Amino acid sequence: MHDNPKTADTMKKHFSFILFILATSFFLSACGTKHVGIKENRPITLSTESSDSLYTYCADDVASQFPQTGFYPLESPLDSLAARVLLAKSAQHRITVQYFTFHGDIAGSILSTALIDAANRGVQVDVLIDDIALAYDDTAVAVFNAYENINVRVFNPTNSRRALHYVEMGLYSDTVGRRMHNKSFTADNSMSVFGGRNIGNVYFGIDRDNYFIDNDILAVGPLVNQISNQFDYYFSDAYSVDFNVISTTDTTDEEELEAFEKFTQTKPLVLLKDAVSQRELYKKFQDRQLPLYFGDAELHYDMPDKVSTAITDTHSHLKSKTPHEIIAKNRFFMVSPYFIPNEKMMNRFETMIRNGVDIAVLTNSLESSDQTTVYAYYAQMQRRLLKMGVRLYEIHPTAFESDLINQKYNLLKVMPKSALHAKTIVIDDDLFVIGSANMDPRSRNLNTEMVGIIRDKELNAYEAGVFKEMIAPENAYALSLEYKDQDQGTIVWQATFNGEEKKFYNDGDASWWLRMKKNLSLWFPVRHLL
Repeated sequence: MHDNPKTADTMKKHFSFILFILATSFFLSACGTKHVGIKENRPITLSTESSDSLYTYCADDVASQFPQTGFYPLESPLDSLAARVLLAKSAQHRITVQYFTFHGDIAGSILSTALIDAANRGVQVDVLIDDIALAYDDTAVAVFNAYENINVRVFNPTNSRRALHYVEMGLYSDTVGRRMHNKSFTADNSMSVFGGRNIGNVYFGIDRDNYFIDNDILAVGPLVNQISNQFDYYFSDAYSVDFNVISTTDTTDEEELEAFEKFTQTKPLVLLKDAVSQRELYKKFQDRQLPLYFGDAELHYDMPDKVSTAITDTHSHLKSKTPHEIIAKNRFFMVSPYFIPNEKMMNRFETMIRNGVDIAVLTNSLESSDQTTVYAYYAQMQRRLLKMGVRLYEIHPTAFESDLINQKYNLLKVMPKSALHAKTIVIDDDLFVIGSANMDPRSRNLNTEMVGIIRDKELNAYEAGVFKEMIAPENAYALSLEYKDQDQGTIVWQATFNGEEKKFYNDGDASWWLRMKKNLSLWFPVRHLL
């Protein structure tokens, strides 16, 4: 009998990989620390009230509405991008930028050039990016960071860069595997965009392969001061390391700078900038007639040291600060791309339903989800949720396809796959919750998050309309139980495709391969890490 050459090669590769991991583990252990940078927090000065420097762009007298904050909904991806561009163009003193990921693609480059322009006119630009996706971007970030008035810090970075960056995260998942997921873009402590979107093509409807359906909101007024202080807590924290400390690039790369400048002149980028400038939001802002909803609002967020404390130590956790009295009396419409309810949430759902509350949850379908394992654990709860009376909906991969058709600025030749990324809750007729937190163990216990709680009936009604559009059969499966001969009930997925109503019985229209991956993923006890 002779060895199969392919099998032998595969075994050699696996053995080599094991040796690589062992060697890397020894190397990283020798580093002596799981964290990089300073050993203690920097001095911090918090502001006591928001600035009114940008209020004049609004149609209403924002200052006279105190203590209420004004809001402009940004469920539209182009409006969301336009709002950030406008803040960068209008800032007079300081811009703060805080994201889980900030891609160097078309959308990222549009915002980068706007931030560079602001820095060139004397505005201080402070940027805090989580290190999760920066492993190969040191040169590009170094070019951006080299501009005068721009200061980039990286949250909870690894000692190693490039491929070893991911190895280190795997080895030290209890520390560097815990990430900053907060998202905000603030100008002059006066206006701020926050919500679910990171920065990149996929979040603004211009990626060729994927479209993340998301939701943000523009805040003007007192809540912005809370967002600014949240940023400063993080920016001054010991886990926020100056980029120059971890950078593998010592000097500005002239070729990289030249390539970046050429990229900003490419046709897709120019077309997108033009499309952004044609948005009604853009024109109303420039005409100083931006309309707002006004309501009472408060911000709740994890403190940075959440990433270094035991999950049982909740003193710095968002969940320990969110008002427990926020329990729905009439309706509770939740949007969460990753939805794994714990027993506390399930019990709360049961209580609300007994009291007549209409509960509806929108999450990803197996086809649309980028986290098959998350869907697998959520799927274990589907039958129980449906039996207790929760209305379940799942985004299907052709959702909002009509919104992407004829968008000539992104030059799409094929329609991207849609997936859900928004994190919102509509409660009764007056509360709206929006932020970065998913309804899963990772957001609850491991990563840092921030959410805004807004009380306003008009905004609530508007966002209830957004939710209604998201769960329409053209965009989402409606799940239900179909009973035969008093059995346990079969889960049914119903949706409309090309005007035709269709019914499915196997995780929507998911392929056998996806269904197998879902089932296999339950073999691994990783629920607490999801």
